[in-house]
Amino acid sequence: MKRNTLLIVLVVIAGFFIFLNPFQLFNRGEPKRPAPPPSALAPVLQYAEAAWRSPEDYVLSALQRHDVVLLGEFFKIHQNVQLVHDLIPRLYAAGIRNLGIEYALSDDQTEIDSLLTAPAWDESRARAVTFHWLVTWGYQEYIDLYKAAWEVNHSRPPGAAPFRIIALNVKQDWEYLKTQKDLSDPAVVARIFSHGVPEAHMADVIDRELTRKGQKALVFCGTQHIFTRYRSSAYEKNAADMKLPETRRMGNIVYSRIGDRVFGIALHAPWPDPTQKSGLAWAAGGVLDALIDALPPQDRNGGWDLGGTPLGAVPLGTSPYTDAGRSGTLADLFDGYIVQGPISGYTMVTAIPDFVRPADAATAGLQFPGVKPAAAPTAAQMNQTIADDLQALGKALEQFK
Repeated sequence: MKRNTLLIVLVVIAGFFIFLNPFQLFNRGEPKRPAPPPSALAPVLQYAEAAWRSPEDYVLSALQRHDVVLLGEFFKIHQNVQLVHDLIPRLYAAGIRNLGIEYALSDDQTEIDSLLTAPAWDESRARAVTFHWLVTWGYQEYIDLYKAAWEVNHSRPPGAAPFRIIALNVKQDWEYLKTQKDLSDPAVVARIFSHGVPEAHMADVIDRELTRKGQKALVFCGTQHIFTRYRSSAYEKNAADMKLPETRRMGNIVYSRIGDRVFGIALHAPWPDPTQKSGLAWAAGGVLDALIDALPPQDRNGGWDLGGTPLGAVPLGTSPYTDAGRSGTLADLFDGYIVQGPISGYTMVTAIPDFVRPADAATAGLQFPGVKPAAAPTAAQMNQTIADDLQALGKALEQFK
């Protein structure tokens, strides 16, 4: 089997599934950068300069005002995961003892609690928890979130409550996905999600572990999960076609339960756009990237509220977020926004060379989240696919200059 026959499947905003081929996706042309008129940028820049806060301070300020802050990422960008890593000790110092993540199964919560309070750090246990969630998520920075929490717990005062990482996700049985045709078969999809719909399950864990207990938390997850008021008709139609019992996003469900006590912050990145040759587009018609360029260099990492602000009034432009006949603004999608410099400066997370061990190759092949190759992949092939996926994503982001 050639290594480039492996395909990774992801759930995305505009549809239900999309295949990610590390050797083909994003290599279909460079997205043309829009040039917003100065008149559109001026009020946004004035607001951004006056209301600037560092990303860390902005997240903490949001948690002072709200109980649950959803921080949405594009996935696999080093700067985004590093922000959360750096926030962990500051969260604990501010009296916030919970970080929710979509990158682990709630069934493993007891193991995670044990790991974070163990006498010695054991990275193999953190890798095992991550592997149990998704066999292709072999990225060091996500593992390091557990270590940062462990370090906080081993420096806390005697008798103080520990910092917890709350696992939100539910097991998905990827062994039932064998061919591309299976993606349009509701019966196969039902078997994959037989343990529960991830969006609904994550919302239920937030309710059970956090809001019912009156505890605040930062929740780190993919951007598509953080929508609170915004409803994606395309996603909901596809979910309904697949006969899923819940068609809303996690943030929609949480918002329906606790209202404005939940707050969604997006981390800046390209937006998915199937009308573009690359499959990606400049966010909000390029206004956000023009803002980054216009800010003083020392202020290009910052966070801002969107509701009732010039930044929030930025039109969405042409994107999957604007359904036919419906326009919108940035504040319709998110409550807050964080930038961490230009996209061209982003770097990828680090692939773990031996994440899939030879002893786990059979399980990894069975639970591989994509079309199954004719021959079962080896551990080396799985690990190479993890690395190749990062390389392809890095090349995609290089187009945003």
